[in-house]
Amino acid sequence: MKIHSRVLRKIQIDRQTILLVAILIFLIVIFGIFEEKFLKSSSVASMAVQLPEIGILSLAMMVPVMIGGINLSINATANISAVLAGFFIMKVVPVIVSGSNPTFYIGATILIAITTGLLAGVVNGFLVGYVGAPPILVTLGTMGLFTGLAVGLTGGSSLTGFDASIGLIANGKVLGIPIPFLVFVGVTAVTYLLLNHTTFGFKTRMMGTNPVASIFSGIHNQEIIMKDFIFSGICSSIAGILVMSRTLSASYEYGSSTYIMLTLLIYVLAGVMSGVGNVLNIFITVLILQVISTGFHMMLLGTRGSSFFKDFIWGLLLIFILIVNYLSQKNRLKE
Repeated sequence: MKIHSRVLRKIQIDRQTILLVAILIFLIVIFGIFEEKFLKSSSVASMAVQLPEIGILSLAMMVPVMIGGINLSINATANISAVLAGFFIMKVVPVIVSGSNPTFYIGATILIAITTGLLAGVVNGFLVGYVGAPPILVTLGTMGLFTGLAVGLTGGSSLTGFDASIGLIANGKVLGIPIPFLVFVGVTAVTYLLLNHTTFGFKTRMMGTNPVASIFSGIHNQEIIMKDFIFSGICSSIAGILVMSRTLSASYEYGSSTYIMLTLLIYVLAGVMSGVGNVLNIFITVLILQVISTGFHMMLLGTRGSSFFKDFIWGLLLIFILIVNYLSQKNRLKE
């Protein structure tokens, strides 16, 4: 029976992936037919630069959700990571290094940002795992805390005037492929390996499926919660680095009105829930939303209300996926 159950679960995940791939192909074909510029290399390159930020944040949201939690502070973590890194390279690095040293500036930015993300993850992980506070309340609180710190450091304005070398991260290419997209692929691959080929991933799924059973199996739930939130914080800081590099600025409010809602939409569309999550589905869903966004922007350029159609299709897609998942689950229960 256990083996049969696993096979059914695997089939269900495959069905979700196939459905998402079919939707992606359908959208690419439709937009390619009605908008001749959609499939041009410049358009594809533009999408490859835009989608990694929300994609990495979606992975940052996915891991806490798989243990039955949530992380509403991912965007605030990304912004505070960029702000602290920006302050460091503007105030400290020029004192240490004379002239422009791209390697040092980029290295310092990455180090400070990721350290900030790690510490943010430790704060969330400690409060959720060891204090026992509800994840939604903890991360809602730390979202306000991190945002407040960023506002205090910047005075409510954006940090600008970074060394031009910082822009190399977002604007550079390797074999013609934008670096941000390669970073997204790399983070996706690491997340896949961690969740599917390590004891960390097994324990994460086990805890998300049944926290009580995981305790009796010898799993330290607090430790898993801490690791999951640390991973989430590091992913968030990587997204912050990409934003900082692309805009050559750091701000407390970047993405604050849309990114959290988008990550919630993405993990629902990808079928992520407590104990269950497919990294490939997250990757495909991010591509789908970017294709919709770019496609409608190009087709309705200059038309009033173009953003309405994009949001309308996102909502329609969400309802469609929910209905398909419901019917699939209903059929599975009958079997």
